[in-house]
Amino acid sequence: MSYRILFSPKSYRQLKAIKDKNLKERLKDALMEIGKDPWHRGTIKVEKYDNIRRKRVGRYRILYMVDTERKEVLVVKIEKRSETTYK
Repeated sequence: MSYRILFSPKSYRQLKAIKDKNLKERLKDALMEIGKDPWHRGTIKVEKYDNIRRKRVGRYRILYMVDTERKEVLVVKIEKRSETTYK
């Protein structure tokens, strides 16, 4: 059961802006895992939001929404963890 990965314009820019090639590869691998199973064990539902989940990759977080009817995952944000990450 595979899901198609879609990027919001903001998340696409955030991924492109990362200079560290090793980190970028780890993020891409994490996105592939999310595409295979958006609810796998390494993901957590974000509090106060019904449809947003997150995955931790080092100090970075991938925030995404799952559309089960269309079998799509929309990546909302990819950013370094801070006090404003989930706002």
